[in-house]
Amino acid sequence: MKDTPECSLSDGFRAWEKAYVLVSFVAICAIGTVGIALLDWRWALAYLLIYLYGIFGVVMRHLVCPRCPHLHDHNDCLQFPTGVTKRLAKGRTTAPFSPVEKWLFYAYFLFIPLFPVYWLLANPGLLAAFAVAVCMWYLGQFLRFCKRCRVSQCPFNRAPSVQ
Repeated sequence: MKDTPECSLSDGFRAWEKAYVLVSFVAICAIGTVGIALLDWRWALAYLLIYLYGIFGVVMRHLVCPRCPHLHDHNDCLQFPTGVTKRLAKGRTTAPFSPVEKWLFYAYFLFIPLFPVYWLLANPGLLAAFAVAVCMWYLGQFLRFCKRCRVSQCPFNRAPSVQ
């Protein structure tokens, strides 16, 4: 993230930041799905479908990305290539999250790291790799990105208000 003297919030994301987020996020999905599939492919398929639909179909299409000025004003995206995100996002909005939207947001971000743990307990190596990927993504978000985010409606946003 590049900070400017006029604004302490991000003005754009660096390539390493995008790679960090994308690699850790894809690793969560891949390791979780493989860990479940080793014991029961049907639950792995369910996890993968819920994961993908939840992120692409709910979070990106309806919740965060339509509200993101990084995407709409600065033509930049931390999570995915900008063109992909713009095609997925439903349309720009600045409305606050409704109670249902907040519930969905928290539900998906709790589901993603918690659901595979039952199956991953059978494979300590995969469990450790999954824990590292989860910690990388969530700690990266909370300790770095959420403190500088311009999506003021996001429940995780911890950036100072922009006047």
